[in-house]
Amino acid sequence: MVDYLTPERPVGPVGYLLAGAAGIALALAFPPTALWPLAFFGLLPLFYAIEKRDLKAAFLLGFLTGLVQTSILIYWLYRVLTYYGGLPMFLALPAFFLLSAYLAVYTGLFTLGLVFCRKYFKIKPGSLIWILLGSAIFTGLEYLRGIFLTGFPWEPLGASLVSFLSLIQASDIVGTGGITFFVVMVNLSLWAGIIRYKAGDRASSAIPLILAVVILGGLWIYGHFRLADINAQMAEAPTRKIVVVQGNIEQPHKWDPAFRERILKSYQDLTLKAVDEEPWMIIWPETAVPFFFLWEKQGTERLRSLVSEIKIPLLFGAPAFDRGEDEDKYYNRAYLLDSKGQVLNYYDKVHLVPYGEYVPLKRFFPYIKKITQAVGDYTGGEPGKLLELEGQKIGVIICFEALFPALVRNLVSGGASFLVNPSNDAWFGRSSAPQQLLYQAALRTVENRRAKIRAVNTGLSAIIMPTGEIKNRLELNETNYLVGSVPLLNEKTVYTAIVDVIPQLCLGITLAVFIGGLMIRRKKNAEGNKNQN
Repeated sequence: MVDYLTPERPVGPVGYLLAGAAGIALALAFPPTALWPLAFFGLLPLFYAIEKRDLKAAFLLGFLTGLVQTSILIYWLYRVLTYYGGLPMFLALPAFFLLSAYLAVYTGLFTLGLVFCRKYFKIKPGSLIWILLGSAIFTGLEYLRGIFLTGFPWEPLGASLVSFLSLIQASDIVGTGGITFFVVMVNLSLWAGIIRYKAGDRASSAIPLILAVVILGGLWIYGHFRLADINAQMAEAPTRKIVVVQGNIEQPHKWDPAFRERILKSYQDLTLKAVDEEPWMIIWPETAVPFFFLWEKQGTERLRSLVSEIKIPLLFGAPAFDRGEDEDKYYNRAYLLDSKGQVLNYYDKVHLVPYGEYVPLKRFFPYIKKITQAVGDYTGGEPGKLLELEGQKIGVIICFEALFPALVRNLVSGGASFLVNPSNDAWFGRSSAPQQLLYQAALRTVENRRAKIRAVNTGLSAIIMPTGEIKNRLELNETNYLVGSVPLLNEKTVYTAIVDVIPQLCLGITLAVFIGGLMIRRKKNAEGNKNQN
């Protein structure tokens, strides 16, 4: 096998090109292109680029891969910062690249961890332990990205497989983090086969390749039979007919008083039109109502009269506030009205968007303003709160809360029979962000085997089955409503029981690798200094 303990080689232009190519390949695995097979070998150019590199070069190349991938995936953020945030280009571009660079650090740490394994723990690249440790490091760092500094778990690697349903069904056991682990394991196994082949060990090179085939085959076989099982359960399960109204209100118009009547009339007309479908419940998107419900009398009575007229319960989003002695508290709220127009309950968004719904560390940075200018800073709501209608518990997650597995799991663990995801994606225009959000939302349905209704202002509204299948979808900027039947399953999955044990274990392994590696490095440096003296 190749001697990986020989002096490291310098990085040339080819190394940087390979690292960039890896970033492009990984980005293309996600929407809008959704070329999911790239996820299984997109890391190979990066592995070649870091072969026999030192710590600094390995981190830099991994960082470059992450920077290219992230910049492609979240390109839409620049428009949000300029068009809605009002930032000039000379401020928006640095802010965009600062976030991209922060996210890229995790890929840099991944490649750094691989070199730690080789350099300090003497683990040969291409060995089984190297494959397992590398997969754990990537998965652990991805998990850390989703929780550190409130978390930004945008497009975990496992989410790239959503368009091939059979390969994501195992997430009801291992979660999306577990799917990421397997995807990285395939990448590392393929590279291990190449390493062994280059070393002249052709017989041994087949072993990691067989491992990659076993992983892919195992995911597909489990998914194939699990899909059949869940489809059979859905065929026997009770259902509820749901209507989702997509008002398609442009973001600049949402809080403009001149457009209030037009907004309300749009939702009212679509709702009255949908009544003939005889739904069990009608759902409007996040902040569909452009006023403080229960506080503004005229608008409140108009909405209650509409519900009393159609005699169908309505779930809708609206801003809310509570009077305080020192200051008012604002909430991003979803109200549930019964068929008589009376408030049954409400859910306040728990996981708020930094700089979108509140400003972190505002005391220290009072000059920084948030993008949403409709009201003051929002306050987070009560975690795990469920709504209930006619005996059915409803788990509500507003907007990007759908990205957080543990938050959704808590709702299902508490008894939710289906999920509702009101959202306002008008911020993103016609970019790929709404499709990326839709695909990631589908993962939560598979992990917990609960149907999810996405009600989105400008699209993409959809009903997602417990298999992850996306049905009854409304397109971007379509003004319409959709109708669908939601199956009510009561199965509690393994993932619902154990949550993110696998990525948490991987994070522990990752910390052990870095801490142990740094201790070994410090010891070697101390011994070197002692010998010199």
